[in-house]
Amino acid sequence: MRPYLLCVFLLLVRSGWTAEPLRVVTGTTVVQDLVLQIGGDRVRSTCLLQPGGDPHGYQPVPEDVKRLAKAQLVVINGLGFEGWFEGLAKEAGYRGTVVVASATVEPLAMEESDHPAHPGHEHHTAQDPHAYNSLQGGMRYAEVIIDALAKADPAGAAEYRTRGKTYLGELRQLDAWAKKAIAAIPAGQRKIVTHHDALAYFARDYGFEIKAPGTALEDSQPSAKDIADLVTFIRAQGVKGVFLEFAKNDKIISQVADEAQVKIGAGLYLDGTGAPGTPAATYAGMFRVNVEAIVAALK
Repeated sequence: MRPYLLCVFLLLVRSGWTAEPLRVVTGTTVVQDLVLQIGGDRVRSTCLLQPGGDPHGYQPVPEDVKRLAKAQLVVINGLGFEGWFEGLAKEAGYRGTVVVASATVEPLAMEESDHPAHPGHEHHTAQDPHAYNSLQGGMRYAEVIIDALAKADPAGAAEYRTRGKTYLGELRQLDAWAKKAIAAIPAGQRKIVTHHDALAYFARDYGFEIKAPGTALEDSQPSAKDIADLVTFIRAQGVKGVFLEFAKNDKIISQVADEAQVKIGAGLYLDGTGAPGTPAATYAGMFRVNVEAIVAALK
C-alpha cells in the first residue's frame, strides 16, 4: 500500500469511520428523533410510524417486514406502546437486539377505558407508555439510546456519548424553560382535560391535575347524557380549558367547551411528533409546542 493511502486508512480507522451507517429501525416518531439527534450521520434510522399515525392501533404493512429484516438494531418505546411489534418481528424473522427506550423509567399505572362520567364503567390497569411527555422521561430514553448505540457501534461510542451529552444539556435547558413558563399558571388552575389520557407523567413532574381522562371525548358519537355529565364535571372542577390531540375531529370537544364555557386549547401532540417542517417535528419541538398551548389556555 502506498504511504499516503496507508496514512488515509489509518486516519479513517482512528477516527472511527465506518463504510456504512448503523441500520436502525424505530417504533415511534419520538424514539426516531432521539436516535437521529444522538446518532447523527453514523446511523440510518427508519421509523415504522409516520407523524400523526396512531401507534396504539397501527397495522404493520409488508414494507415494515422488509425494513425490520435488514435492521442491525431496533429501538422501541416499550411499556406496551407498540403492541403490534412482537408479531411483526416474528414475521420478519428479526432476532437482533431490541432496545426498550423506556427501560429505566418507573412506569405509572393507567386505567384503560376509564370513564369518569360513568363511575361503574369497567376498566383495567396497565402501564402508562407516555413517559416521554415529561422531559425527565425523555432524558431517560436518551440515556438508554446513547448506551445502545455505543454498544452496537463501538467505533462510534465516543461520538454518540459526546452528541448525547450535548443533547441532554439541551433537554435540561428546555425543562428549565418549561418550569418557568408553567409558573405563570396559578396552581389552582393547573387542570387539564383532554380526550386522550397521555399526560400523567407531565402532570406529575410539572404540578398539574389531569381531569376526566378517557371521557366521552374519546367516543365518536357520545350520547347527550355523556356530554351533559362531562360539562357538569368540568364546571365542578373549575377547569379553564380543554384540549384535543392535534388533527383530531374537534366537533365534540367544541360542543363541550361551548356548553361548559371554557377555552379550547391548541392541539396537543400526545403520541408523537409533528410533520417535517413544523415546529413540532422534533421531540424537543413537540414538547415546547405542548407547553406553549397549555400555558396559553390556562394562565
